[in-house]
Amino acid sequence: MKYFLSGLLTILITGMILFSYTHKLFVKKSIFSFNSNYNTYLFSNSSEILPPKFVYTKLSNAPIDLLFTLLWSEDRDFFGHPGFNLKGLIRSIITNIKSGTTYGGSTITQQVVKNIYLNQKKVISRKILEIFLSFWVERYYTKNEILESYINIAYLGNDINGFGAAAKRYFGKNLKDLNLSEISILVGIINAPEYYNPYKHPLRAKKQALIILNSLLNNQLLTNNDYKLYTQYLNNIEFKKPYFDENNLQLLLAIKNEESKLNLTGGGYIVKSTINRDLFETIKDTWQASQSAIIIDNKTGKIISFFGSQYDVFYSHRQIGSTIKPFYYLLALNKGYDINTPLIDEPLKIGNWSPQNFEKTFKGEVSLKEALIHSINIPSIHLFLSLENSPQKSVSTVETFLRNIGIDGFYPHDITLSLGTLESNVFNIARAFSIFPNYGLIPKTYIIDEIYDKNGNLIYKKTPEIEKKIQTIKNKSYSIMNNLLESVVSEGTAKNLFPVKKEFYGKTGTAEYSVWFSGYDGKISISTRRDGKFLLSTTHAIPIARRILNIYYSYTPFTKVPKFFFYYNKTSNDSFESFISNNFNKKELFFSKKNYIKNIQNYEFLFPDLFLKYYNYNNKDSSFKLFEFDKLNIKKFKNSLDLGEKNIYSNYIKEKLFLDYYFPDLYIAIK
Repeated sequence: MKYFLSGLLTILITGMILFSYTHKLFVKKSIFSFNSNYNTYLFSNSSEILPPKFVYTKLSNAPIDLLFTLLWSEDRDFFGHPGFNLKGLIRSIITNIKSGTTYGGSTITQQVVKNIYLNQKKVISRKILEIFLSFWVERYYTKNEILESYINIAYLGNDINGFGAAAKRYFGKNLKDLNLSEISILVGIINAPEYYNPYKHPLRAKKQALIILNSLLNNQLLTNNDYKLYTQYLNNIEFKKPYFDENNLQLLLAIKNEESKLNLTGGGYIVKSTINRDLFETIKDTWQASQSAIIIDNKTGKIISFFGSQYDVFYSHRQIGSTIKPFYYLLALNKGYDINTPLIDEPLKIGNWSPQNFEKTFKGEVSLKEALIHSINIPSIHLFLSLENSPQKSVSTVETFLRNIGIDGFYPHDITLSLGTLESNVFNIARAFSIFPNYGLIPKTYIIDEIYDKNGNLIYKKTPEIEKKIQTIKNKSYSIMNNLLESVVSEGTAKNLFPVKKEFYGKTGTAEYSVWFSGYDGKISISTRRDGKFLLSTTHAIPIARRILNIYYSYTPFTKVPKFFFYYNKTSNDSFESFISNNFNKKELFFSKKNYIKNIQNYEFLFPDLFLKYYNYNNKDSSFKLFEFDKLNIKKFKNSLDLGEKNIYSNYIKEKLFLDYYFPDLYIAIK
């Protein structure tokens, strides 16, 4: 009696400890918790980047045949037991005593517990924990909730969880469209996913499904006619093997890298990326391992697409060659140089370094414009050295500027920087090039646009952000540089980018082991690189960019780059000033225009689409006026600001200032 009471007391204490311990485990997670392996990743048009491992299915949307067959095969007393099956438990204990492992006897509730809270090891301790945790699950959740959890977490082989994903992966169908033979295959996989793997052992998978169909027939749950029909279906089933493209996998890696920074808990999310599927899919099949490229929306920061390995695009370092020149030419323009500034083009030797022009010839002297658009090295070096009063200070000034605009990489810390011995990647360069069309603004790039939970509810939406604004460069300098880089494409080293002239801007770059083309319009920035020896940017980098841009522009129009600096004669200036004075309060106009220029680089200029959309919905709000002017009788001066061809000054406003683009408040009010 003494030993009996001691044993009973031990059992009670152990039970209390287990109840307490398992309750602590239980409250940490929901039975609808999923890890990040369950996430589904989409292109911007919502098509899948890779076949999904997980598709959440609500119980109400699950086929009745699936629920019935699943309960019949796995847990016939599911709606009657308290979370564990006593007969199955006794069988499991006897098996464990004989072999030292647990086997069988798991209810659907226990399988949910095993997948959510425990591991897959077949030991007696796990089986005991299963039972106690099943008690908590049954106490806090309904049977329907437990069943819904199970149909979404059951492991069905080949890294697939849940019947929804398995239906798509094995049969290329939605779960609701499966017939009974296909359902029987999925249910049959559960007990031994590797043994009944449809890809490795299709006959085994079909035989197991036939056993289930036979069981339904023998228990009069299936008619003879239906049995014949479904066995015929079963024999004819062909399993669809997914095609895992390496290029898509590289996209996935980049998306998951950004996802890891969002502090998402659990999984089962639907992650919608910014990647344009049409552009990506059209290019990827002919992509070569030695190439890398990226195209970015330079207004919002969206990564529209990238090509090549994630490492090459975002992390690798290669010398950028003459791609560097626009950045220090911009610094020179900001110091007062202009396009006609003469630069020396004669043989040069600095210590042991004897740089050469590409054509091995010298012209004696060239203009700043000619040096840049034809990428002439010697005058560029002279310009680089003239930035400061010593070579090392020039190096330091340029390096500081390049780092400030986000070009990370390996820096040489010497004068060779002037010819692009800096090593970086297409991502950094494309981002940096956005300062030209954006007049100093660098948007924060992103590749994840939206995230939905397993029920399709939007839980995250990325809004564009300005990462940095370069304050030290004048708008005039940017505008001149835009004109120069447009000339590079129209008449310089990149003139073979398009078969006909287009308003595009860019710069080539040739280094010892890599060649580049980087450029932009008013909406996108692109950078392309090809690695290898004996390459030329004109014949190896530009064709890559040409192909990407031709496809992109086949469905997207060119966007103009704003120009804030113009040359016009005194007469037209006086007439224009006179017009402004006659129709506006000049003092308020000056104040407002100043504010407008400040704001234009922070909202409507960076995000014109969002701005106009907001304006259209909120134009009744009198407080929303970034370009303020006196309350005028619009009809009074509408004729004097006719945007037609008759008025030369209004035509000047339309053609040169793009009134509707730069001053939408004023334009809309006039119209």
